[in-house]
Amino acid sequence: MVLAVVFVPAITCAQANVRVLATDPVSPATLGYREDFYLRIDYTSDRPIFVRAEAFSEGKRVTQITSGSPMYNAGSGEAFFWIAYTTSQHVDNIEVTATDNQTGTTIAQMNLPVDITWTGAPSSTPRVPAEWVTRMRAKENARQKAAYAAYMNRPVRWWTSAIFLAVMWSIPVYFVLQIVLLWRFRDVWRKMVTIPAVLMLIVLAYTVYAYLDGSNIFPLVLIFTSPLALLYLLVIVGVRRMDRRPG
Repeated sequence: MVLAVVFVPAITCAQANVRVLATDPVSPATLGYREDFYLRIDYTSDRPIFVRAEAFSEGKRVTQITSGSPMYNAGSGEAFFWIAYTTSQHVDNIEVTATDNQTGTTIAQMNLPVDITWTGAPSSTPRVPAEWVTRMRAKENARQKAAYAAYMNRPVRWWTSAIFLAVMWSIPVYFVLQIVLLWRFRDVWRKMVTIPAVLMLIVLAYTVYAYLDGSNIFPLVLIFTSPLALLYLLVIVGVRRMDRRPG
């Protein structure tokens, strides 16, 4: 499906260029809940880049859900990107950029005027994507599977596994130790070990909320904070034992 729209002049540098070849659907269009607006983007670059798109409405950035971008190697090719919404939203401009893989700076940019409206309601007749969408989506899925397989089959150093296991085991060990110390310690020592308990209850509440909200990274904060809380408790235990030693 060829894109029939007048482009705003692209901002490029000598080393990179981006250009939208087609969209699906063609503007103007109306989409339903979580229906994707696809972009087929031609790029040229002398360095590895990310190719992304941001949605705007009356000059305000309103991007909600996107496909994200893999890293594209130096050279030329076609990038695949989509934007979607779960709520009602009108978009009048799409900003396409190429950013340097190392620095994150924008090295090429173009603006695409559009007239796309998301209703926020499920569509009664789901759209059939264009042929190029099906083809590029299958290619992207194959790339993701290959990258995942390469990651899973990579050689793992023993210390990397040891650190991972230590971090994961710190979660149950922390909670067990926290309960034991609150039960055994008295006076100022109990107050000291109560500090991480209050903070970790907040973290635990956030983790449960993120899980119920459907986040796929809901345990991340708990994973990062548990080792620190456990270390704090171990330090308190060590200091208390030293304090009780006879002079």
